[in-house]
Amino acid sequence: MAITEEKLLDAAIRCGLIEGYQLEALRLEARKKRYPLMAVVQAHFRFPMAILYQAIAEQNGLEYVQLHHWDVETTLLKKIPPNLLRRKQLLPMQQAGRRCLVLADPFDRAAIDSVQRLLGQALPIVLTDAASLSLAIYHLLAPPAESNTPMEETDLVMLLDQIIREAYLNHSSDIHLLAEKTGLRVRLRVDGKLRDFPFKTDRQTALSLISRVKVLSELDIAEQRQPQDGGFSYHLAAPIDCRFNIRVATVPIREGERVTMRLLDSESVALSLTDLGMLEADLLRFKQAINKPYGLVLLTGPTGSGKSTTLCAALQEINHPDINIMTVENPIEYVIEGVSQVQTSTKVSFASALRSFLRHDPDVLMVGEIRDHETADVALKAAMTGHRVFSTLHTNNAVSAVTRLADIGCEPFLIASTVNAVIAQRLVRRLCAHCREEKPVSEQVAQALGIETGLSLYHAVGCALCQQTGFRGRLGLFETLWFDDELSRMVAQGANEEALLSAAGERLQFMWQDGLEKVLLGLTTLDELRSVVVYQPQSTRKSEVLSG
Repeated sequence: MAITEEKLLDAAIRCGLIEGYQLEALRLEARKKRYPLMAVVQAHFRFPMAILYQAIAEQNGLEYVQLHHWDVETTLLKKIPPNLLRRKQLLPMQQAGRRCLVLADPFDRAAIDSVQRLLGQALPIVLTDAASLSLAIYHLLAPPAESNTPMEETDLVMLLDQIIREAYLNHSSDIHLLAEKTGLRVRLRVDGKLRDFPFKTDRQTALSLISRVKVLSELDIAEQRQPQDGGFSYHLAAPIDCRFNIRVATVPIREGERVTMRLLDSESVALSLTDLGMLEADLLRFKQAINKPYGLVLLTGPTGSGKSTTLCAALQEINHPDINIMTVENPIEYVIEGVSQVQTSTKVSFASALRSFLRHDPDVLMVGEIRDHETADVALKAAMTGHRVFSTLHTNNAVSAVTRLADIGCEPFLIASTVNAVIAQRLVRRLCAHCREEKPVSEQVAQALGIETGLSLYHAVGCALCQQTGFRGRLGLFETLWFDDELSRMVAQGANEEALLSAAGERLQFMWQDGLEKVLLGLTTLDELRSVVVYQPQSTRKSEVLSG
């Protein structure tokens, strides 16, 4: 059995996930449009059902568990009739010698008493969401012949919609589909971390679903030995009623193929520079850099570090009817109203598109990535002849961007006369403001970080809102290098990275410094900072505001 809808919603109100007046308004909307109330609530607040079950656990002092972290207790399982498992939706589980009884409805005392009599012992009761438990029981009790029975084609449409809907509700950035011997493995990247999401599939269904994604992406379904790239637009029906683009990449693996789908949510297009997480001083200087009449602004960092999102926010900041903005990208990730966007192809390269742009009277040019001398040369010359140029580069830090441009053949005097700013960035998880806890910093840690003793740092705890992770959303960490006449002269004279580092002074803020200030502000944790940045003692400074 599953917990009633009303109990789930009542727990959500008691946990502060939703307000009573909001629920009443959504009830009226659901009745008016004849949608299920729970679907309207999920669409409005954009959270999965698992959050409501975690709210139930929190309100009743129960532990909530993720089933993929636990194993079935086979000894106890043999004592429970399969029909009882299916009807009452429960499983005996164990982890590191610890036994418990997992249910989706902790209020069903009759079921709990019946199972405990069969087992001859009272097991601790823990809670999980009904969908995960139902799937676990299905996979556990399904006969071998059933796993080889393919699903109907109509089910593939519903299954793909269910997967994409779950990814949307969980604020996932990527969906990973892997064909395995037992069926389909689905993993969602949420806040930078992968999570397994079980779905009821067999191997034939897994292969068919991957073929369906390839068809939607206009890829060759007969080609299963070569990587392919494509994409498609997808619409989630009302009450979610959201359309977004999905970038698709396939690659052959031992058991078949795997597909990675990047969800390009329309909400990201609405992000402002303030939403990115830049500190006030850096935000002011970044706005000054992107509003200069000419010059080059570079974003650096690895794949998935948020460079494209930052560039999109920068273009949104300066996008006005009186200026002509043109971009060349591969692929076009965010559609920006009023901006001419070109996607590269076998006939259109970054360099050729840039050269063409210069004949279209542009004010601002954006190059998706500088990866060769030809593209870099055209971009630098465009920046030198009165255009604002934004682009990305793959380097580890801000200063090495200068070295990278020189390595691909750019003249030092061109780099010196065009580069206005270099921003290196990474993404870390943002602490959940609903459940974070403040704890004093030990003297040893304070001395190691170069901060004052007696300060407190926030730590992740976990609640229903953040699905027990302690984090909700992501935050940018930035290393900023602002060019002036002195630094430009050094670059023109061929100065190396060490010379630029020693001469930069206040014009360079290291990523560790930026991250440490955000740790002190309670935006993220020290462990998150250490996961993406190497500790740099020379970059640590004490902030009067933060340490006061």
